[in-house]
Amino acid sequence: MIPEKGALLVEDDDRSAAAIKACIPPGIHCVWTKSAGVGVLKRDKFSGIMLDFDLYRSATGDPQFTGESVAAGICETQDRHCEIFIHSQNPSGARKAFELLKQAGFSVERRPWSAETAKPLRCWLEELSDLG
Repeated sequence: MIPEKGALLVEDDDRSAAAIKACIPPGIHCVWTKSAGVGVLKRDKFSGIMLDFDLYRSATGDPQFTGESVAAGICETQDRHCEIFIHSQNPSGARKAFELLKQAGFSVERRPWSAETAKPLRCWLEELSDLG
């Protein structure tokens, strides 16, 4: 089981994942996965999830597997107090995942990943840490 302040990073690009992980404060344990199968979502409860939409390089190798698939898994497995940060650069995909999660009752923030997103992500993570 992940510690209470645990976060999940769903990102299939190694460079983006490294940049995002660099934003994570020391007090937050982060699990990084390229695909976030329902298994990890069923096994662990997270305080926060950072979600990409385009998961072309994911471990599943399935082109139909997207952030929307992961969002559906989040809806099935995570408590509604879990905070979501969608960092996808795909505007229509990010919107689909955002709407699915919002309708399910999650608190969701959406910003496409770039160097400028690092500061808002750090703030989001610090707030997440304060909630834990």
